[in-house]
Amino acid sequence: MTEPPEPLKQLRIHPFRSMQAHRLGVSTGQLRSKQFRHMLYDVYAWAGLPDSMELRCDAAALVLPESAVFCGVTAARLYGIPVPDGDQRIHVAVPSTSSTVPRVKPLKIHSYSIPHDHVGTFKGHRLVGPARLFLELAAALPRIDLIVAGDHMLRHRLTTERRISDFIGLCRRRRGVRKAKDALPLLEERSDSPPETRLRMLIVDAGLPRPVANQDVFNDWGLWLARPDLSYPGLKIAIEYEGAHHQEDYTQYASDIERDGRLLDHGWIVIRVNKEGLFRTPTTVINRIKKARASRLPRR
Repeated sequence: MTEPPEPLKQLRIHPFRSMQAHRLGVSTGQLRSKQFRHMLYDVYAWAGLPDSMELRCDAAALVLPESAVFCGVTAARLYGIPVPDGDQRIHVAVPSTSSTVPRVKPLKIHSYSIPHDHVGTFKGHRLVGPARLFLELAAALPRIDLIVAGDHMLRHRLTTERRISDFIGLCRRRRGVRKAKDALPLLEERSDSPPETRLRMLIVDAGLPRPVANQDVFNDWGLWLARPDLSYPGLKIAIEYEGAHHQEDYTQYASDIERDGRLLDHGWIVIRVNKEGLFRTPTTVINRIKKARASRLPRR
């Protein structure tokens, strides 16, 4: 394959505006060809760059004022926080006094200023800080999705429960405050994945005691046995979420079988839950857990 001219190499890294392309000798006709992708008004990117939220925000930054801050679900995606896919607009907070804000379709402009100490930089993007972001997500997401996002934030040390609590304590009548306060005690920094979070909340919302997340299990001689996704250690009940990779990856599948065998050998009950059970037959899952607990609890 022929190596592209040096000017075109410069345009293969980041989005750019037409003026920059013209200075490098790229014609309007070339910009409209399949070599490039039209991102926003007067903003283009090389067609070989994979689409991503980072790429879209890089494109948006070219037409936004320097004071702009990515917020809401857009900031969450830039941080790598799992949020629902429905809203793919680019959410940006811009001071209401700014007169240079473009009104283009992919951008959702929020006209308000964010204090400097509520703003962070993550991988080159100006974003709302994680503690404030949790409150913004509380105003935008369903309760379970908020808890999934919060678990991820704590697990990956983007913020702490204390910082979120302190920030919410400073807020009064903002949207999402009540939902954020209610969700905060339910967060779990040891949750490894969104399905684990959803399974934990399925159990809690069914009125059962909150299970322990990812706690190591040892035998009577101190030898490590396993680290169940969720468990009731005092009752020796382990609850494991089995994603598709647990069945498709032979090494992982063999490891899971060995893990379950060690627990069973030491008197544990192991309950395995897959996507079908979590989303389509949750009542069956809860009944199975209730039955296991009843078999271990003292009879009255």
